[in-house]
Amino acid sequence: MNYIREKVSGKKKRFIKEGYNLDLTYVTKRIIAMSYPGEGLEGLYRNPIDQVATYLNTQHNRDYMVFNLSGRKYDRSKFGGEVQDDWQWKDHHSPSLDLLFEICDLIHGYLKGDKVNVVVIHCLAGKGRTGTIICCYLLYTGKFQSVADVLYYYGTQRFEVEGLGVNQPCQMKYIEYFYKLLTMGIKGQIVYPTFINIKRITFQGKAPAFSMNGTCKPYMQIIQVKGDKEIYSTQKDAKKYKGVSHDLLFGKVIPICGDILIKVFNDGMLKNQKMFRLAFNTAFIDETAQNTLQFSLKDLDPSQLLKDDRFDKNFQVVIQIEPCIKCNNKTEFNQLCNFCKPHLINEEKQWNKIIGLISQYKVPDDELATELLFINKSFDDVEEIMQFKRSENSNDYDPKTLENINKRSRAKTIKFQQEQLQQQQQQIQQQEGQCFQENDIQNQ
Repeated sequence: MNYIREKVSGKKKRFIKEGYNLDLTYVTKRIIAMSYPGEGLEGLYRNPIDQVATYLNTQHNRDYMVFNLSGRKYDRSKFGGEVQDDWQWKDHHSPSLDLLFEICDLIHGYLKGDKVNVVVIHCLAGKGRTGTIICCYLLYTGKFQSVADVLYYYGTQRFEVEGLGVNQPCQMKYIEYFYKLLTMGIKGQIVYPTFINIKRITFQGKAPAFSMNGTCKPYMQIIQVKGDKEIYSTQKDAKKYKGVSHDLLFGKVIPICGDILIKVFNDGMLKNQKMFRLAFNTAFIDETAQNTLQFSLKDLDPSQLLKDDRFDKNFQVVIQIEPCIKCNNKTEFNQLCNFCKPHLINEEKQWNKIIGLISQYKVPDDELATELLFINKSFDDVEEIMQFKRSENSNDYDPKTLENINKRSRAKTIKFQQEQLQQQQQQIQQQEGQCFQENDIQNQ
């Protein structure tokens, strides 16, 4: 069965020791990424839940918290640690921003509570959604100074080969949103969701070849991410894509605000096909947009579009918007005009939650950041891996360097785990000794 599980987990680093063979990786000494703990038949090709629970209960006692991002439930009673399963969003999609801040705040409080505490994060494959949360928290600790660095670090820690990790454009964009909002908030420079109208969406470039004649008949859905609510669909007005440009015209302007997802489909003869999707938050639309939002092929999901021969490499999506002439993303909720204010009531609740969390946040110093992620300096490999990243474009690049770093990291992990087991055994022996002494006293 391990052969099947290894094939399913792909290039992710597995925990193979002490009789275990699990899709489980210590991204840092206190942050674990893994795939979904499967029950029944699912356990034949994913992590078997009993093995995962046994390992965590043995290795970390009750001192761990599991974050289940999959949207599915399993038997939590098997785990000695706490299981958080109310945090979820769709696979390969971006989350709402308030969710990122709430989870990071919860992780932060738990890791600060005791040095022995660890967090375990999983979705289904233990890749994109898992990586999104881990990358956000790594930034939250102040240990990393750029999104590019944190994406690289997560990729090298979770995967055996370079270039893997969080690679869905929407998820990378929301990690950037998170970090931008966090760093701006620390300086007291908060941006706010705006209320805008979509007037037109234009596809530029040769028609994507989704039909036998090399063209397509696209339509789209505009969705409010929070609540997964469809705002508008153009399916009934779908027309054949001709030439090198195609307009999706609306009979009216489409009002939007906050976290927005746009899905595009091909209206096929036999069935509708997914073409691509894109996501954004209106808080990050400012005057530099000049009433248009542009998305090139690399900005569209899924990431495989860059290798999809059906798409022109110069294909892009241009969204023509109409912002409010009185309000912008610097306008606080209590200063909104009478037209925008009622449309942003729900966004105000979510944003106030984010602002509240940022106001309580204090950037950890390097010593605390090291403790939160690695327990102590001896396990901190961030600078070593970042130095390797910087050397990739220089004459000093040696692909074996990263392999050696990973070997040293694994050796340290084994030593650390052995030390933890010894400490747990000593604690058990001490407790048993105390019990014997108490019994002797009572019998005298």
